[in-house]
Amino acid sequence: MLSDLAIFLDFSNTITTVESENTSISLWLDLIAEEYHIRDDIRTRFPKRRLEKLVDREKRFRTFMEINREVLSELYGLTQIFEEEYYRSHERNLRLRPDFIGFIRDASKKFQIVMVTDADNLYTDRTLIALKIEKYFDSIVTAEMVRAPKPDPRIFDLALEESHHPSRVIFIGDSERRDIEGAKSKKFFTLKMDDDSSPTIADKTVHNFDDVSRAIEALHLY
Repeated sequence: MLSDLAIFLDFSNTITTVESENTSISLWLDLIAEEYHIRDDIRTRFPKRRLEKLVDREKRFRTFMEINREVLSELYGLTQIFEEEYYRSHERNLRLRPDFIGFIRDASKKFQIVMVTDADNLYTDRTLIALKIEKYFDSIVTAEMVRAPKPDPRIFDLALEESHHPSRVIFIGDSERRDIEGAKSKKFFTLKMDDDSSPTIADKTVHNFDDVSRAIEALHLY
């Protein structure tokens, strides 16, 4: 029987570490720079242009890989961007936050666990398998499924449908705009995963999953 309580989780930089995300992309960019003899600072130019397109993605949806192609085409005229190596780099180098597994094993006994991610379908499937955590999620909802990223309500609505509209949702994410503002618009209880302590409208800031466990226990939901 499904629990009437749900935890919705962002993926990148929430479950995984920021450092491993950056490493995965940087090593892929290093390969491209070497193959095409690119002499400028691709590690700086690529993320800056990509960030601009991620903002535009809220109005005109493209997958992350489509955006990667756009950026490298505009910056360097590239059409072959080693997509397989992009995925492999993330499969090899992504790391979970150290206390995530202990948290999710316990939480999955009491809550429905739903991933709500802006990532693409293929990326999500491959990295979850590589990290060996796909078994912990009752449902996985990606931006590609609804052709809209967070904070668009459609991605949250699909997550609610997949979890059969639980009476209480706790949302955990790292982005103030996409995760916290989006989740707040749906009246979820929000926990912001923040390695620092930046200003937030979240109900609570957490720095790790031990903090998450304590915050949930304080709600006395069970």
